[in-house]
Amino acid sequence: MASADVATAPPFSTAALRLAFANGVYVFSPEKVPTHNAGCLIEGLIELGIPVKTNAERVTSREASMPLKGVDLAALRAPMYQGQAGYLIDISHTNHYVPISGLRDARTAYLTTSDISIFCKAPDDVLLFATHESTLARAGGHRVAIGFGLSRSTVEATRDASPFERRQRRALRNFRATLNQGVRGLLDLAYIPSLERRIDVDRTDYAGASYLQALMNSQICLAYGGDFFSALQTNPYLAKAQPQIVENHRFAELHAPAVIMRWDSWRFWESLAAGCLTVHLDFGASGFKLPVMPEPWVHYAPIDLANLTGSIAQLFDREKEWPEIAARGRAWALEHYAPLPTTLRMLSDILTHHA
Repeated sequence: MASADVATAPPFSTAALRLAFANGVYVFSPEKVPTHNAGCLIEGLIELGIPVKTNAERVTSREASMPLKGVDLAALRAPMYQGQAGYLIDISHTNHYVPISGLRDARTAYLTTSDISIFCKAPDDVLLFATHESTLARAGGHRVAIGFGLSRSTVEATRDASPFERRQRRALRNFRATLNQGVRGLLDLAYIPSLERRIDVDRTDYAGASYLQALMNSQICLAYGGDFFSALQTNPYLAKAQPQIVENHRFAELHAPAVIMRWDSWRFWESLAAGCLTVHLDFGASGFKLPVMPEPWVHYAPIDLANLTGSIAQLFDREKEWPEIAARGRAWALEHYAPLPTTLRMLSDILTHHA
């Protein structure tokens, strides 16, 4: 199979997928701690009535987005065995491909949601689902872009959010300081000061249920994130002094002097589900890649890094459109990124890859 970035597969019918995966799907994590997307896949499999087994002892995610709440993982736990209709190997914690012995001829796919997933490399004949994908940089292999998406608990918790017009006219900026979030640092310096001349910016560090309540009572949520990567492979000193570092960060194709990595986040999906006007970097201009793309000013409010002043001006010029954009954003997220549509899409990709 040729090396290429791959668009998501055209969906099979639900009946065809139930039949193809009737023998069940096994979700495996080397650390026994699968990540958010694997948990959402399990939720979708359960909803479809497709048998699912896993070695998971727990699932890692944010509390507000935690999948499999109320599900007894012990009832799903079993050693990995041959004969399943499909296998998903979650390598997010290491971001490193390792073949699984005994599964050479099985329908197998790998998953990485690592902050550095853009650098994950796998053989061309291995299907790799990866978050934070970019049209501006390609590491090679048979990659399919995915988003963090929504868990069942997030959908249910935000079902009764306040109508937009009854919410506080404020922008929620609920980021906690962390490493490798250059985009947020940049916009704290160059975007937020101008924004808060026009609207209150709430910097409260909400946690747990109070965070979701704050989302559902705010008109705007700042939901961007990411860090910048420059082309190390163009630096002759590093190529000589640190060749392995350069090799680990080498792309088969690189179409910009810098790209934004780790741009996806739970907050983006939580904001959409809560019915906020969701503010994020412009997906198209930034090279972000999802299987179903959101449209600027249709599903979210974009920030153009090349024109921050213009982005703020346009945001307030379109204030009358905020309620409709927020409503369309929620509908788009539920239609394409709730557990069921996400699972149908991933199963279709697996079936297509192994046809």
